[in-house]
Amino acid sequence: MYLRVGSTLEGAVSQAELDALDTGLAENLSTYTTDLTIASGNSTVVAGPVIIPNLTVNGNLSVTTSLSVTTDLDIASGSLLNIIG
Repeated sequence: MYLRVGSTLEGAVSQAELDALDTGLAENLSTYTTDLTIASGNSTVVAGPVIIPNLTVNGNLSVTTSLSVTTDLDIASGSLLNIIG
């Protein structure tokens, strides 16, 4: 998944991905092969159904439809995991 951080983009992106981000659209993989960590102070949305090997939530995470974590799920005190749908 590529995320806009301030005015820059993390990772290499295609023109189609830039166009989607510029119009406010984003996408993510349905199966992650690497771990996902939501940093403290960040709020993130992941479109499901999604499978993630290890998930650490130090900020706020909303997931649509369903979430499957295959190994470890850690939610820090004061953080939020919201599964919608």
